[in-house]
This record gives sequence, C-alpha cells and structure tokens, in this order.
Amino acid sequence: MTCSRYSRSVRALVIAVVLVACGTSSKPAPEPAPAGAASNVHIDRRVELISIVCALAGFKEYTLGQVNPYRTDVVQAFRTFVQHPAVVRARELRAQHGIGYDAPMILAVHLDDQLQLFNAAELPRIDARWADVDVAAYAALLRDFARDTKLDEFLAAHRAHYTKVEDALRGAVDAEKPIAWFDAVFGKRAHARYTVIPSPMTGTYNFGVRATTADGTLEMYQLIGVDTPTGLPVINDDLVWLLVHEMAHSYINPALAQHEAELAAPAQKLFAKVEREMTAQAYGTWQIFLNEAVVRATTVRYLHDRKGAAAADAVLAKELERGFRWTRELAELMAAYQQDHQDYVPRLVALLGSV
Repeated sequence: MTCSRYSRSVRALVIAVVLVACGTSSKPAPEPAPAGAASNVHIDRRVELISIVCALAGFKEYTLGQVNPYRTDVVQAFRTFVQHPAVVRARELRAQHGIGYDAPMILAVHLDDQLQLFNAAELPRIDARWADVDVAAYAALLRDFARDTKLDEFLAAHRAHYTKVEDALRGAVDAEKPIAWFDAVFGKRAHARYTVIPSPMTGTYNFGVRATTADGTLEMYQLIGVDTPTGLPVINDDLVWLLVHEMAHSYINPALAQHEAELAAPAQKLFAKVEREMTAQAYGTWQIFLNEAVVRATTVRYLHDRKGAAAADAVLAKELERGFRWTRELAELMAAYQQDHQDYVPRLVALLGSV
C-alpha cells in the first residue's frame, strides 16, 4: 500500500471498527433467518409522521425531490396544518438545536407503536443535538399531530401504494443479501434486527439510524429515499450503493462513538483540511465526517467484493470528488483487516498510541 503523509491518522480512524468487529465474537449470535425468508422492508408510520412534520416546517431535506402523486397527496392532505404546534416546535428545534437531516429520524425510531418515547437516554448519546431538548414534550406534540390530522386514515388510504414500494425494494434487498457480507466482515451482531424503510418524503436523502429496545435488541434501520416521478423506487446500481451505505452506518457509527476519545485528535486534524467541503454536504462536525469517511470506505470494499474492482473504482472516484480524500487508504486498510484479523488488530492498536 502506498502511504500518504496522513496514513497514521487514517489508520486511527479504522481502529474502532476493527475492535468492535473482533469484540462481537464473545456474544451469542442470533438464530439465522429461515432459508428463503424475506427481508424486513416496510413503510414506517413513525418515519412518515415526522417526515411530514419536517416537510410542513420547511426542512429542505424533506421537501427536495421530484413531484409525484404521493407527495402531492401529502401536500393536499396536510397543508392546513403548517402552524400546528408540532410543526412550530420542529422549526424551533432546527433553529435552536440544529435538529434536521438525520436527527428527526433518530427520534422517529425511538417512538413505539403508540408514539410514546422509549430509551430517551440513548438519544443524546447517538446525537448530541438532542442533549438539551425536552424530547418527551415534543413527542407529545407529535402524537397530537397524528390525532389532529387523522394521519392513520391517510396512511390506510395509501396502503396499496406502500405495498408496491415495499415489494419493489424488498426484491432488491433479497437479491443483494448485504447482511451476509457485513456478518462475514464484522461478525454477526447479537440481538440485532435489520429493517429497510422506504422513505417517500425524504426524496434525495437517505439515513441510517438505530435504537436499542427495552429487551436489549439493537434495531438498525436503513431509510431509503424514493425520488421518482412515479413514487416507486427504481432498482439499479445506485440503489444497491444506497442500501449498503446506510447499512454500513449501523455498524460504523456506534463503533466509532465508543472510541471517540481516542479518535478525536486525528479526526479533527483531517476534518480541518476538508471542513468547507464537508459542511457544504451537511457533514458539519468531525464526528459526522468521520462516520461518513469510514462508511464510504466500507462501501467501496463491499462493491469490490460483490461487484468487482471496476465497480469499486467507479464509486471511489466519486468519493474523492466529494472531498473524501482518504477513501482509498481506508478501503485498503479494511481489505487488510479482512485478510488478517489477528495480525492487523494489534498493529492498529500500537499505531493509535503513536498518532
């Protein structure tokens, strides 16, 4: 491998991923899914609720994208509620705490079927933007919005459309089987469940979020925006990239968060070199940048293993254009880890101390 002058810092970024991957072997793996079992893919009531509130509040990431019949129906059904207290509070949370982009979706997956908040203490650990927010009060406003707008009636009226979206995306996930690759690289996750959520209102944006339930199950969600004139997903290579990218967040983000103290200094140095480019893409902190950098390198490795070198190189070139300058080095380190777990981990631990 050809090392750049940043290689020590880049190696440090991968340390947490490697440590967590090795650590999973001490826990019992969940029972494998039955042969031929369909992937868990479904429209999520919580996601639709908060996406609609964010769209009414004017969040650009919940309003960008192509006009389609579903989005038109949302506008017509909910436009009279632009001053509902839940929408007003959403605007305040964005202005005061930066609650936008993935932060609303992190809250969404911390609501239960009755839209009651659970594991509130986990929210600020996942995303510091929630640290000083009265989340329970906001959740109460969201329940009021669902009741006042007759959200469930709207969802029921669109069940046929949701089924078409789910079936299309489920077919893509079942054909790709990305979990098998992640389990082979990082080890099977104990007490973990994976769900792909089509997200008609996030359009051009996609998010990977997670929540831990009362019984210790780690719920990992990949929210895939649907940005087409029909409102139905188009199954192509870009969709595969999105699925893998968002699934990688479920592994990478918590791993890096566990080792934030060790990673802060080298990550901050790298972030300072690309801060303008990252901020323009809504990656405004070194933590978000770090997550994205390692996730993108992981996705390159996935494509190399599953689709071949040409597919991986094509995506690598795009990541370099986006300002993720160290994607090649990170991907090479991930490849070395795949090939030699025992020798690679101690080497990374030693390098971390010398950064």
